[in-house]
Amino acid sequence: MPLFNLTLFDSDGDNTAQACKTTAGKLVYVHIVNPNTAQAFLQLFDLAVASVTVGTTAPKQTYLVPAGDGVNSGAFDHDFQTDGLDFQFAITYACTTTATGNGDPTTGLTVNLVYR
Repeated sequence: MPLFNLTLFDSDGDNTAQACKTTAGKLVYVHIVNPNTAQAFLQLFDLAVASVTVGTTAPKQTYLVPAGDGVNSGAFDHDFQTDGLDFQFAITYACTTTATGNGDPTTGLTVNLVYR
């Protein structure tokens, strides 16, 4: 496993499972921007993309991304500190309208993930 951090940028995070890292790793930092006027959620899965059915597969973690107000976007960020959040198999994510569902946000979220 590399000792340096890698980054992922997705300008259209939606309810489709996406790979951040296809092998075991650590999530170090998350920053998500929600341009919608409805709250959204970042779902994180410790599984390969092919093993995730968004809305059915239980996420490892789910984070609320606050709604924007129509002028300014809502945002969420979290620093997992030095140790990071461990993923045994893979780091997969999806952005949805509910914490464990599969609803698609009206406009895709901007997803920035730092991992190793």
